[in-house]
Amino acid sequence: MMRSALDFGVLLVTMAGLGGFPPQVQSVGPREHFVHQSRGECFFTPLNGTQLEIRLLHTWIWGQQDIVLFDSRLGEFRAVTPLGEFVAKQWNSDKAFLERKRHEADSFCPHNYEVDGAFARARSVQPQVTIIPTDYDPSSLNTLLVCSVTGFYPSEIEIKWLRNGKEEGESKVATTDLMRNGDWTYQIHVMLETHLERGDLYACQVEHASLNGTVITVQWDPQSDSARNKMWTGVVGFVLGLVFFLPGLVLFLKNKKGRGIPQPAGLIS
Repeated sequence: MMRSALDFGVLLVTMAGLGGFPPQVQSVGPREHFVHQSRGECFFTPLNGTQLEIRLLHTWIWGQQDIVLFDSRLGEFRAVTPLGEFVAKQWNSDKAFLERKRHEADSFCPHNYEVDGAFARARSVQPQVTIIPTDYDPSSLNTLLVCSVTGFYPSEIEIKWLRNGKEEGESKVATTDLMRNGDWTYQIHVMLETHLERGDLYACQVEHASLNGTVITVQWDPQSDSARNKMWTGVVGFVLGLVFFLPGLVLFLKNKKGRGIPQPAGLIS
């Protein structure tokens, strides 16, 4: 699965305070309980080796709710909620304002792409990959293998489950949402439900921009894991045996020490 179209991630550019609301909207509800915000997002998607599609999404928020959206692909304002219908109609009727918004994708976005894009491209953190087996359903013969990919940046990443070198089908694979760690890094977990068979070799393969064209492949062998479990079972059994055996041995030696040592019959005078 591939997240996003950019090698270094989707660059989000925030714009605030562009375009005020008319009095009809500003007077709705107690002002101390509402916040007027606007959010601008610039999306850059490669079309071929030399061109980018630039898309501007500019959203206006009232009381923590999106009410009006401008999408440069559509070239006009759209109401997100009934409260935004009046605003969208008024702004679409202002031809000068509408024409200016249509050009912002080509004026505002490329400038910020050059300013912020270099930082986003330069910063990268390699993912950490771990495979965790779990018997999630005792009544089922299947096992759930979880490939945990953590601590990576940027967010775009491709993760595949391989069985004996071949990619597993999407019907067997499920993934969590991309999660932010709060330190500019991300994590994601990809699960494979499978029936383990002797001789199978599983692998989680990860491609990421921080790896500079290489891939991370972590293998998991059910047979070796089973053997390891058996080894630990043997170690635990040996330790438990010592726990129960040693007290009896100590008691036996104490009793033996308190008795006289029997002598051969020929030595008794």
